[in-house]
Amino acid sequence: MIDVERIDFVVRPVADLARADEFYGRTLGLARNPSSDGHWVEYETGNLTIALSEHGGIGLGVPDVEEARRALEGAGVQFPREIYDSGVCHTTGFTDTAGNRLFLHHRYAPLERWNGEVMVVARTDFVGIPVTDRPKAVEFYRGTLGLAQNSRAHDEWPEFEPENATIVLNTPEQTGVPFRPSNYAISLRVPDVAQSMERLKGKGVEFQFEEPYDSGVCHMAFFADPDGNSLILH
Repeated sequence: MIDVERIDFVVRPVADLARADEFYGRTLGLARNPSSDGHWVEYETGNLTIALSEHGGIGLGVPDVEEARRALEGAGVQFPREIYDSGVCHTTGFTDTAGNRLFLHHRYAPLERWNGEVMVVARTDFVGIPVTDRPKAVEFYRGTLGLAQNSRAHDEWPEFEPENATIVLNTPEQTGVPFRPSNYAISLRVPDVAQSMERLKGKGVEFQFEEPYDSGVCHMAFFADPDGNSLILH
């Protein structure tokens, strides 16, 4: 097991960075980090960074990337490349049992503070990870990665609790979305799901269902970005 402190970022794989930048910034209205460049664009949702780049993945924040990597290698996890030093952080990639891309990540350089505008999206409530074998995935996230499992969550919707955002494991049968590795569903908290739906429909966004879905405890609306990455109003 390793010490995952938080989810540092979720990367959305995009084919056209400018188009995706327009969608997340102007259509969704998220706060754009001014340190973004032509290869890596970041948006902030209060508790979690959403990044746009060529390849998708979830960045798991750990105190020491090399130490965490050794522990996972001892558990049979394979890493295709050496640890990458960007000049501000260490990163190394691997995959879970379903082929979803994950990263061990540690930023050693101080964060540059900036104040974004107050947006309709208050925070990221959870990140949905698509899996095909639920028991096998639960064992990986709980046993191999050492994430704390929420004992109050339903067995068919396993939840894990890093510090800043919840991870939910889901299957294609539950979501109605064909399995595609690293198609993480990011749940964006808004004050009123129906109202936000109408605002986005006015900008050309299409939703999976015409009306908000009522789970009995919350309202949700399912849609996707221009590259087919899943998003949820919650």
